[in-house]
Amino acid sequence: MVIPNPELSQLRAALADEGKLDVLTAQAEAWLAATTGERGDIVADVDQRGGMVRLLHGLALAATYHEWSASMFREVVDQIKAALPSSGGAR
Repeated sequence: MVIPNPELSQLRAALADEGKLDVLTAQAEAWLAATTGERGDIVADVDQRGGMVRLLHGLALAATYHEWSASMFREVVDQIKAALPSSGGAR
């Protein structure tokens, strides 16, 4: 049984609040699809609203969450593969 990382659970809860992870994902996708000029407009708008620190903090938290989550899934996949009879692991 895998015991969840308490920090990962706390981070997931913080990002789940009001769908923040979905919002941050949409913002990141919009940024990646934007032209250089559009990116300048986005930065100016977010900065004018006083939200730059909050946006950067949220994106950094989302990145950390995904890194931890991916690591957890890789560990589970490795453990499952090791347990397969064809790998010599237990069944």
